[in-house]
Amino acid sequence: MSAITPESTSRTVTVDGVALRYHEAGTGPDVLLCIHGGAPGASGWGNFGSNLAELSEHARVLVVDLPGYGQSDAIELKGGKYGPYADLFAAMLAQLGIERATVVGLATGGAVAIAMALRHPACVERLALVSSAGGVPLFSASPSEGQKAIRSYYGGEGPSREKMRAYLELMMFDKTLVTDELVEERYAESVAGGEERRAGAESAGVPAEPLWKDLGSIGVPTLIVWGTENRVQGFDNALFLLKQIPDAQLHLFKKTGLWVPYERGSQFNRLLLGFVADHAADAKDIA
Repeated sequence: MSAITPESTSRTVTVDGVALRYHEAGTGPDVLLCIHGGAPGASGWGNFGSNLAELSEHARVLVVDLPGYGQSDAIELKGGKYGPYADLFAAMLAQLGIERATVVGLATGGAVAIAMALRHPACVERLALVSSAGGVPLFSASPSEGQKAIRSYYGGEGPSREKMRAYLELMMFDKTLVTDELVEERYAESVAGGEERRAGAESAGVPAEPLWKDLGSIGVPTLIVWGTENRVQGFDNALFLLKQIPDAQLHLFKKTGLWVPYERGSQFNRLLLGFVADHAADAKDIA
C-alpha cells in the first residue's frame, strides 16, 4: 500500500459547480465521511490526517475540506450555516456512487453531520459526533471562551501566530501538543485564502439553524465523543445530545479538550471503528 500523505490521498470532485477537495484511503463496504471543524486554519487533513492511516486499514475513508477551507471552493451560505454544506456533501456521496456512509463530524463538522442526517437520511448510515456544534449548552457559558477566540481571530489587528497559538492552547488540554510546527501549519492555512477564506470561516457570523429542535428525529445509531476539558464546546453539550438523540451512546475522555481525534488518536480510532463494526454486525443479524 502506498504511503498515506496529503499528496497521495488528495482528490477533487466538482459538485453543482463547486470544487471539493478530499483525501481518500482504504477500501471496503464501510465508508467513513469525516468533516472537520470551522475554526480558522482548519482543514480536512489538518483535523483528521493523523487518523487516516489507521482508519483506512478497516474502512474506506473520505476526509473532506469544508467549502471555503483547505482547497475547496467557497460557497455563499443561504438559509443557514450547516444545511448548505450538508446538501453539498450528500450530493458528493451520490456522485461518488456511495449509497450510505458513517458521517464523522468534529465541532462545526458535527453540526453538518446532524444536518445531513436530518435532511438526507438515506445517505447516512451512522453518526459520530465529536465535540459537536448543534446542541445546547446546559450550564457552560455561551459564547464560550474558545468561541470568543474563534470569532475574534480575524478581528482587531488581524490573524497572527500568537492568536493561533492561544487558540490551539484553548482547544487542547495537553499543551505540549501545541508545537511550533502545528502553530505555523494552522496559521499558514488561516491566511492562505485571503478574504474568500475569511468569508467561509466561523467568524463570518452566518446564523446557525436550530438543529437542536429536531435531534429527536435522527434515526441512525449515534456515537457522541467529547473531552471533559473542552473549552470551546463544554461537555454539557454532549449530555444534551445524548438526551435528545434516540439511539445514542456517549464516550467522555478526561484530560482532553476539543480535538479528541488528535489528542487521543489511537483510542479515538479504536472507539470509532468498534462502533462501526458493532452496528454493522447488528445490521447483518437483523437482515
